[in-house]
Amino acid sequence: MFSGRKLLALALGLLVLGVTSVALAAEVKLEPQNSSGESGTATLTKAGENQTKVVVEVKGAPAGVSQPMHIHKGTCANLDPKPAYPLSPVVNGKSETTVNASLDSLEKGGYAINGHKSAQEAKTYVFCGPISSM
Repeated sequence: MFSGRKLLALALGLLVLGVTSVALAAEVKLEPQNSSGESGTATLTKAGENQTKVVVEVKGAPAGVSQPMHIHKGTCANLDPKPAYPLSPVVNGKSETTVNASLDSLEKGGYAINGHKSAQEAKTYVFCGPISSM
């Protein structure tokens, strides 16, 4: 049998584990821009003390086209034009990158993920989503 003290310690331990697991990943909803029809998700996962793995899946992306993608300061409506962190281009709807930034700093720093139509048409944004804490 558990004593009252052991039961309390177990409950607190489970609570701590629950809170910790929430801070290990975040999902960003990527919305279409400029009538692109492209949308998807970016899953950000803690990959060390100061690194975050970013896995992106986009629906509606053109086949065989390399679409540059970045993390920028700002909002989707008002992005800093200078990328804060480059991401691997989306090719056939998928991308995976590890960036040198903690998940916590990305969630609290006022960042967004955006994608471009192509390297040649980089000024045309095709999807964007704000990174925020869940």
